[in-house]
Amino acid sequence: MTRFQVEMSDESGSRLQRAAAAEGVDPDTFATALIEANMPRHLFLTGAQACIDEFGEPFAVRFGPSRPGRQVA
Repeated sequence: MTRFQVEMSDESGSRLQRAAAAEGVDPDTFATALIEANMPRHLFLTGAQACIDEFGEPFAVRFGPSRPGRQVA
């Protein structure tokens, strides 16, 4: 198991504690659940952005509306 220490503002810490209490779990468990629920989306978006950064321009040239041989409507 990996352990992280996260620093946040007092306001965010209080909000996290209140949300955890409302769910009936301790704040660490609540924060872990939030991170684990959002990590796949974050990894997908990070990977998608890397793909856009690397291949976006060539893709637009090849398939975009102003590609050679295509008339713009």
